[in-house]
Amino acid sequence: MYRVRLALPLALATLLACQPDDDPSAATDPVSPATLAPSLGAIVLKIPNDYFLILDADPARNYTTTFGLVSPVSDLAACGGSGPEVFDGGGTTRIVATPSGAVHVRDELHQATIVFYEGATEDVCELATHPVLGRGRGNLHFTVKGRANGSTTVQATFGGILDLAAGGRARMLGVGNIVLDPLGNLTIHEDHFSLKPIGH
Repeated sequence: MYRVRLALPLALATLLACQPDDDPSAATDPVSPATLAPSLGAIVLKIPNDYFLILDADPARNYTTTFGLVSPVSDLAACGGSGPEVFDGGGTTRIVATPSGAVHVRDELHQATIVFYEGATEDVCELATHPVLGRGRGNLHFTVKGRANGSTTVQATFGGILDLAAGGRARMLGVGNIVLDPLGNLTIHEDHFSLKPIGH
């Protein structure tokens, strides 16, 4: 499980990217293995990525959402299910390691299935007991840049249109931009999440 924590002012938003090569719920896919892309001195690796789990334990937000997971979580082998496991969004993780020592990681999903749950949890299996607040489709971009000087930049943008369980539709948007300097000092440049009704 590839795990990155995005620190926010009142809580931690956790983004989890489940990848076929280390997620026991994902079968080996001989059609889309990890591939090395051409580069000039840098090592570039592109890995298929099944789905993302995003959560925010801020009491004012308190949500978990999945991107790219079409199947109910109870169907995942990791949760004791027997399938089928269905994913969408064409998720990929691109890792670039430069000769200077910098490492960039970029995750993307496009027009992926979104399921928006009440309550924050890092355990995808636990979502089987959480109320579903909305479903829809949207995009996710998540980038981590580890620089040669020891600083790290994390940027995340995700959003889409949801059909709400309570009725109506809403536009979801989340944006995060933080910098961790070589001494471990955190600077938050942006922290935004909104769920705005459509047609009101």
